[in-house]
Amino acid sequence: MSNLTGQILIATPGLVDPNFRQTVVLMVQDTGEGAIGLILNRPSDKSVKHLWESVFHTDIATDQPLNLGGPVFGPLMMLHTRHELADLEIGGGLYFSTQKDYIEQVVNGNVQPYKLFLGHSGWGEGQLRSEINQGAWLYLPAHRELAFSDDTELWQKLLQHAGQLSLLRVLNTDKLPTDPTVN
Repeated sequence: MSNLTGQILIATPGLVDPNFRQTVVLMVQDTGEGAIGLILNRPSDKSVKHLWESVFHTDIATDQPLNLGGPVFGPLMMLHTRHELADLEIGGGLYFSTQKDYIEQVVNGNVQPYKLFLGHSGWGEGQLRSEINQGAWLYLPAHRELAFSDDTELWQKLLQHAGQLSLLRVLNTDKLPTDPTVN
């Protein structure tokens, strides 16, 4: 795979790094010099409401969890579906923002769906491809339903699905004859 932007990474069971154990990561950007992603299945024990009141000193009506995007500190990051409020298009109707004005417009406008992240996941040049080649990650194309899922079993379900797809690729079932007696 040449560019992983817009892909979902699924940590394999052999990936024991506690930062990524049993994670599902949306790849936001892959430049070849490095890559940035957001962990989709790590809600924090804090809410967007709590953060908003602490930082902006205004009240908002939401019980949505604040997400932990990864072990790398950085600006507040948002995944959403509004192209006009995006710093970057990820693909598949998914957009990414770090600009305060954009984030405020999404949250204050109660634009759904969105996810707000503290921290992100980052890889240096060649690092992520090396991890994929070592079998640490499987990947699938991202789509809105996956990105905004709050399914507590998301990792297990995607791991099983990606494993089935990998097996089908290895077996090369598209080359099987329609009539097995022709074999």
